[in-house]
Amino acid sequence: MKVLMLGWEYPPHISGGLGTACAGLTAALAEKGVDIHFVVPKVIGDEVTPHMAFTDALGSASDVAKTADNESVKTEVTRLPAFLNPYWNQKQFAAAVASSQVRSSRLSSKIGVPEVDAVSQALEDGEVYGVSPFGDSNECNQTDRHNLARGLFSEVERFTSDILARFSSEDFDLIHAHDWMTFPAAVALSHTTGRPMIAHVHSLEHDRSGLFYDREIDAIERFGLRSATKVVAVSHYTKRSIERNHLISGDRVEVVHNGVYPRQVISDYRQRKTWPQHIVLFLGRVTFQKGPDYFIEVASKVIPHVRDILFVLAGSGDMLPEVQEQARALSIDQHFLFPGFVQGDELEELFSVADLYVMPSVSEPFGIAALEAISFNTPTILSKQSGVSEVIQHALKVDFWDTDRMADLIINSLAHPELRQELIENARLELSKLHWGAAADSMLAVYREVLSAQAREALSGASCY
Repeated sequence: MKVLMLGWEYPPHISGGLGTACAGLTAALAEKGVDIHFVVPKVIGDEVTPHMAFTDALGSASDVAKTADNESVKTEVTRLPAFLNPYWNQKQFAAAVASSQVRSSRLSSKIGVPEVDAVSQALEDGEVYGVSPFGDSNECNQTDRHNLARGLFSEVERFTSDILARFSSEDFDLIHAHDWMTFPAAVALSHTTGRPMIAHVHSLEHDRSGLFYDREIDAIERFGLRSATKVVAVSHYTKRSIERNHLISGDRVEVVHNGVYPRQVISDYRQRKTWPQHIVLFLGRVTFQKGPDYFIEVASKVIPHVRDILFVLAGSGDMLPEVQEQARALSIDQHFLFPGFVQGDELEELFSVADLYVMPSVSEPFGIAALEAISFNTPTILSKQSGVSEVIQHALKVDFWDTDRMADLIINSLAHPELRQELIENARLELSKLHWGAAADSMLAVYREVLSAQAREALSGASCY
């Protein structure tokens, strides 16, 4: 079985859980014999991808990657140099363009600048990206912030066109697309080749932005989900959101829970007396969706009751300056550490020394970081508004907005180490069933269902003649 997979990031260069999930899922699928060609906007060069072809560009090339054993392996590379990030909205794209000092040669080619209602209607009407989805072209004015923001969709359109140019004549069985930026390319390629498309939802625009969601991104999501042969959601929580926000029939949506890599607790970290007695960890994007402001508020209610405590808010995002100021305003900043985005050894150390991992997400489609915390023997407090709470029963669960209850849970957990030990022992038993092999089995079942349905449809059409 040959699968063309479209994604937006891959470890070690990640900005969220999507890249981690893609790495785990593709490795497990490859072990089961699936031939994967994975496309991202840009290959950095240090990705470990011996299990699949890994691409980022238009036009065939060959790069050398390293396996886990540091052996050189050839991976096919194609250049698709889109200026994109999986979690950008229009405002963040414009800021990235400005801060990167991208010149007119990058974005001043003919691009579409639609009105919100126009693009929404075009998507609803089923127009296919890659030809002229945005109607009449307009010259991009580099001094016009509005046009810079529209450039986000220009980059998606350009990625779509390049995908069509590169893969329309390639041999593969199905297209597997991850989140909204890949959907236009996947739909266009599916229409061109007749291959079925699977739309994999790791996060919806409504999750990321709440009431202030981007209507154009939301419209592209709806277009992709309604055009897909099958939709995959990372949790039942996300499936319900898809049904509610995009009016997709539940029988078209399959749930495939994420897994986790096996981890080894680094005991040396805990033995070093460079940390305070109690460590409470938040790790994730510092954005509205993840609830970092609730974490600060909870900390202000815990600190008066617990001595020698440090709250670590690890991650980057648009709310970081705001929550840092919130901590200063509450006079608790001396109890906080803001290390920014962490990975590698620093990530291992934080998980290893933490007494509790807290995930106060406002809307969390899954929450891979919670599984990683458990794999490091760190008990968790989870928002009830999360997908991971479906699969981990032995965690403390609370509504994200109930900061009094969350503070009580933290105080009592820190006061009773035997409670934390019981939680982690039982949670690790649950974790043993949440491996990427199980996720791959579920995904393979979806692949086979889609391909069988296509074969039956082909036979039915042939029998009419």
